[in-house]
Amino acid sequence: MVQEKKAKTASLIITVVILLGSFIYVPDWSVIGVSKGCSLVARMGYSLFHVSLFHALINAWCLLGIVFLYNISIWRLLTAYIVAVLVPEFLLSDVPTVGLSCVCYVLLGSLIFEVKRKLYFQICMALYIAVGFFFPAVNAIIHVYGYLAGLMVGLLNAPLSCFKR
Repeated sequence: MVQEKKAKTASLIITVVILLGSFIYVPDWSVIGVSKGCSLVARMGYSLFHVSLFHALINAWCLLGIVFLYNISIWRLLTAYIVAVLVPEFLLSDVPTVGLSCVCYVLLGSLIFEVKRKLYFQICMALYIAVGFFFPAVNAIIHVYGYLAGLMVGLLNAPLSCFKR
């Protein structure tokens, strides 16, 4: 219970930071965005910056929805952030990417064993990811990476049944 409360507090703080950060004018996104050959600082901070207030609102709404509806622990939230920061170099393009969506997709992927309607959940996730491929400014490859990495996190943390059903 304490872990979930910490995650809720952290997600509210993250939401305030990204919403306020969306008003910062950034002349060169390559300084803070994650891309091929980017700095460690860019990798660590790219999820806190957003291109617009609308972009920040969508990501904040998604993060808050996941954390509050599924009682995400602070450790799962931290794991999702670390997995998002560790996006492999070969998946990155020369165009810098910013936003919290990779963290959100890692969290969504890790929920697969906790949702009741698994097939419905997977179909919705496939549609959300597919829509990203139709918008040129969306880095859908990072969304795919986040979701697949989240599935692996969920699989590694899934409870195993010792009894035959």
